[in-house]
Amino acid sequence: MAKKKSKTLKIGRQFRTLSFVRESVDDDARTVELSFSSEEPVERWFGMEILGHEPGECDLSRLNNSGAFLMDHNTRDHRGAIESALIDQKKGRATIRLSKSERGEELWSDMRDGIRPHVSVGYSILEIVHVKRDESGMDWYRATKWQPYEISSVSVPADTSVGLGRSDESEDVTDFNIEIRELDMDEDEVLVPEGDQKRDNKPAAKPRAKAPAVPVDENAIRQQETERCQEIMAMGQQFGLGREADEAVKSQHSVDQFRQLVLTAVRDKKAKPAGTEMNLGLSDKDVRRYSLINAVRASITGNWKGAGLEREVSVALADKMGKDARGFYVNYEVLSQLGRAAQSTGAGMGGELVATDLWSSQFIDLLRPNSIAAGLGVRFATGLVGNVDIPKMTSGSSFYWIDEDEDGTESNVGLGIIKMSPKTIAGAVPITRRLMQQSTPDIDLLVRDEMLRGIGLGIDKAVFLGTGLNNQPLGIKNQTGVHAIPIPAGGWDWATIVAFETAVAESNALAANMAYAMRPSLRGTLKTTEKAAGTAKYLWDGDQVNGYPGVVSTQLETGAMLHGDFSQALVGMWGALDLTVDKSTKAASGGTVLRVFQDADVAVRHGAAFAYGKKV
Repeated sequence: MAKKKSKTLKIGRQFRTLSFVRESVDDDARTVELSFSSEEPVERWFGMEILGHEPGECDLSRLNNSGAFLMDHNTRDHRGAIESALIDQKKGRATIRLSKSERGEELWSDMRDGIRPHVSVGYSILEIVHVKRDESGMDWYRATKWQPYEISSVSVPADTSVGLGRSDESEDVTDFNIEIRELDMDEDEVLVPEGDQKRDNKPAAKPRAKAPAVPVDENAIRQQETERCQEIMAMGQQFGLGREADEAVKSQHSVDQFRQLVLTAVRDKKAKPAGTEMNLGLSDKDVRRYSLINAVRASITGNWKGAGLEREVSVALADKMGKDARGFYVNYEVLSQLGRAAQSTGAGMGGELVATDLWSSQFIDLLRPNSIAAGLGVRFATGLVGNVDIPKMTSGSSFYWIDEDEDGTESNVGLGIIKMSPKTIAGAVPITRRLMQQSTPDIDLLVRDEMLRGIGLGIDKAVFLGTGLNNQPLGIKNQTGVHAIPIPAGGWDWATIVAFETAVAESNALAANMAYAMRPSLRGTLKTTEKAAGTAKYLWDGDQVNGYPGVVSTQLETGAMLHGDFSQALVGMWGALDLTVDKSTKAASGGTVLRVFQDADVAVRHGAAFAYGKKV
């Protein structure tokens, strides 16, 4: 009898290339019928691979769910759709319909004329069986469960002699740990692929010594292990979990396992995204001595003799961030104290996504008069360094009723990542010649407030309406999952206002600190629109809408309303303010222009925590 053993093999995404015949092209229907897979053995780094085509072995669900026909496996180059896919005579067959777009027409013409006859299928192996080891020592495997996820037109076939699959760009995918069922042969047995009958007409196999280890690509395995360790260690460093990261590496934990640990630690406030603290620990006396105008003058002349403290602050901040300023750096510790005695830092503005002691209450206090985002509870994290990955939970564990002797089924927590990377907001503050001749705390305050006003308005725009294009962050309105609320032709009414709240509540995202945000013009409309005729009760009632705070800003779109839990939005701030002096723009009048640069980004934890509607 054959006995079963198991071992683990790491197999990533794979690709196979075939050709189709010209007769399968239907000019009228704009379709191409092709074969995308077979049981032809292909050599991979782990041995010979056979894709099973028996019933139940190939999962075609992704292809038959409006599967994508791509160009060269590029998920951003979609040329057509897969109308149908099936297994026929141990081959995978599909009908492809080409797009009428310019790019689709181009590919259609090339395929019809036989210029691009090659197609390649991208697939994942979910279960694999060790079939045999041949006389050359090559191991043979049969994929008894595999799933194709796209078909592509390719100009140059993939190198199947190596078989290193490229990653699926449409998903955040790591290598699969595949449990292999391995069958050891008795002396008189010859193993064949599952589903075939055992053949007894061959001579009995000669007794053989224990087979050597499965040949592997040591360089590929070493690279995979290096990447696993690097990603775990990077996450540990980012969230202050260095010891836990070391233990995870030693214990052979996967990246996903460690990501789950990080998520739990962040939720329990035992970890936080690590950043470089931009506070320099200046004394009250030094903070009171700091003069923004002195720094501007010194930057203009290049002579910092009379601005030694200002120079030291800039150099210290540059050392912390590891990069030189365009002109000179100034941090919010200094800006918050300009023109007044130093004050103690109050408690952070609380929140579960980022630990409170990472937040700069000083920055929020400064920004609040100029940004409704801060007032709405949008969270601010300062002092960030490098790109930031914040784990989030996309789905929870499942709970259900079972019988007394019934085993519970394991359920995994779905994990995702919020990615933030620095994007630069820039502005300019003109300073006249006479203003430059002054040196008082009031002048410093005047320049500071003008800078912060511009930054506040810029951040507001990004938080609410950022497009994600042209170097902008992606704002709430354009996030995936935000509820679109239709506005009736007759205009705003009570049912529509309540619909915003209902949409968020149905996504289990309702929170106590919800708010409605809009332009002042829409507030005027709501103030004069009754909930019901003759009640003298209006949609806007005492600075509230539907029992939640109503906030207005001319930064928002005309006729549009945004409702939700604004604490689900996060503004990340990198480093300190970078200030440089433009001496040429106002040279004729003897003035100067102070140009301001700040690196920032916006992230939204759950798009479903918001609802958006606009009257057309």
